[in-house]
Amino acid sequence: MNAALTKKKRGVNLQQVMPVVILAVLLLVLSLLNRDFLSPQTLMNLLQQVSAVGVVSIGAMFVIITGGIDFSAGYGLAMIGMAAGVVYTQSPFAGSVVAMVVTFIGAGALLGLVNGLLVAKVKIMPFIATLAMMSLTQGMSLMIGGGTMIMLSDSPILAAGQGKLGGVLPVSFLILLAVCMLAALLLHRTKLGVYTYAMGGNEDAARYAGIRVDRYKIMVYVVAGVCTGIASMLTVSRIAMVTPSIYGTTLTDAIAATCIGGSSMSGGRGTVSGTLVGAIIIVLISTALTYLKIPAEMQDVFKGAVILLAVAFDALMNRKKVRSVTA
Repeated sequence: MNAALTKKKRGVNLQQVMPVVILAVLLLVLSLLNRDFLSPQTLMNLLQQVSAVGVVSIGAMFVIITGGIDFSAGYGLAMIGMAAGVVYTQSPFAGSVVAMVVTFIGAGALLGLVNGLLVAKVKIMPFIATLAMMSLTQGMSLMIGGGTMIMLSDSPILAAGQGKLGGVLPVSFLILLAVCMLAALLLHRTKLGVYTYAMGGNEDAARYAGIRVDRYKIMVYVVAGVCTGIASMLTVSRIAMVTPSIYGTTLTDAIAATCIGGSSMSGGRGTVSGTLVGAIIIVLISTALTYLKIPAEMQDVFKGAVILLAVAFDALMNRKKVRSVTA
C-alpha cells in the first residue's frame, strides 16, 4: 500500500504539468477573444513568431540548467545580425549566403566562448560576466556598420524567416524543431548533457567525480551562443533588414520561457519540451495582451510579473521537496 501511495505521489509533477495547463487556458481564452484565432493561417503565423524566441530559449535553458544565466543574448543577437549584414553587403564575400550563415553561427559561437571563458576560467559570476557582455555587445552592434540599417530585401537568406514549406508550414519553425531535436540529443545522449545536469545539481560533487567542469561549462555557453546566432538569422531573415535594435524583447522572453517551461533558476532541472511550450506561451501572452489593447509598456510589466511568479513557484516547489526529504 505504501508503495502504491509513493507511486501515486510520483505520478504527478506540477512543474511539468503547469506549462501545458497554461498553454491550454491561453488557447481557450484567445479563441474566445477572436473566433478566427484557431484558423490555420493564424496558427502558422504564431509558429513563425515563436521560432526565434524558441531558439534563444533553448540556449538559455542549457545555461540555466548549470545554475548560470546569460544576459548577453538580446544585444548579442543584434551584434551578430549587424556582423552578418556587413559580411553580406560590404565584405569580400558580399552576396554570399554561405558566408552570411557562417557569420551567424561563428559569431554566436565566439560570443558563447567568451562568456564561457569569463565564467569558467576567469571565475566571474555568470550574472556579472554576461551583464558586462550585454553592455559590450550593445556598443559593438552600434559600431559595426556605423549603426546604420542594412536592407536585405533581395537576399535568398529571407527564405529562412519568411519561407513556408508547401506554402503553409514556416521554414523558421522547422529550424526551431531541428534545434530542439539536436538539443534533446545533446542533453540525453551525450556526456555534455549528463554533465550539464550534474553541474547544475552540485558543481563541487561533479568536480570530485572527475568531471572537467570548466571545459563542459564553456561548451554549454558555446551552445547558447550558437542558438543566439541562429535566432539572429531567423530574426533578420523574417524582417528583411538588420538594425542595432532588432533584439526587441528577446532576452526577457527567453528567460520567461525557460522559467515557465520548468527550468529551475537554481540549476539541475530543465527540459527541451517544457522550454518549447514556455516559448509558445510567451508569444501567446503577447498576442492576448495585444488583443486586449494593452499598451506595449504594460506588456513588459506583465512579462516581468510572469517571470517573478514562475521563479517563486519554482522556489516553493524546491522548498516542499526539501521538507519531504528531511521529514
